[in-house]
Amino acid sequence: MKKPFTLYVLIFLLVFLALGGIYGGLSMLFDPSGNSLQVAEILPLLPISDFILPGIFLLLVMGFAPLFLAYALLVRLDWAWANMLSRRSHHHWAWLGTIGLGAILVLWLVVEGFMIGFHWPIQYITAVNGLLILIFALVPSIRAYYSE
Repeated sequence: MKKPFTLYVLIFLLVFLALGGIYGGLSMLFDPSGNSLQVAEILPLLPISDFILPGIFLLLVMGFAPLFLAYALLVRLDWAWANMLSRRSHHHWAWLGTIGLGAILVLWLVVEGFMIGFHWPIQYITAVNGLLILIFALVPSIRAYYSE
């Protein structure tokens, strides 16, 4: 089966998320005070003393994970241990991971919204990106391409 065009849009959205996650994560790890991202004023609103944990989360979950999933989707990476996830859903594990990542991103933004509110444009951009990742992953042509 030929790769649907919408898959390339989904790959772009994942890479876009990854670039933002890597940038934000590294910025928080190199400057845990949040000054470099101009978010130091929200630290008192959070149950943490610095941005190290959010930086690690951004780097791993919103940075490296979407890059890995984009690659796995593009080449239909076949790993026996990961294929166990596919048995119940009858979809490729990378597709399931993309749905999970989109859900995690939306949940992260909901919690963030409750804790600090939505004040920065990047929050809206990331929210739209997360919703688009979920929407494009659920497009019938992509679902059919990754069904097993």
